[in-house]
Amino acid sequence: MRVLKINAEIQKALGEILTYEMKNPLITGIISVTKVDTTPDLDYCKVYISIFPDDNKKEVFAQIQHSAGYLRRALCEKIDLRKVPYLTFYLDDSLEYGKNIDEKIEEIQNSRKESEDDNK
Repeated sequence: MRVLKINAEIQKALGEILTYEMKNPLITGIISVTKVDTTPDLDYCKVYISIFPDDNKKEVFAQIQHSAGYLRRALCEKIDLRKVPYLTFYLDDSLEYGKNIDEKIEEIQNSRKESEDDNK
């Protein structure tokens, strides 16, 4: 239960830092912290982020990874933990995955409609 609370605090704080406090001009677009997974001993924290638009996603993600030390220090100032975990970032592609699934479902539905129309 304690880790879940810490995860929520870290997620909120990192979202604020990435949105309002980062001064890196290469970090652009809409960045959302979608999930945070901290180990029980608070040594490590996996941070899943979503970046929109897609046109420079890899560049922005690389800049965020490069800023991990700054983000950890800023996190230390925002939340009160005895030990602030090391942050590792992962790109969350679940929105893209969902979009692809929706497109495939739509293709299947369209092909079914076409085959039904051909049978009439």
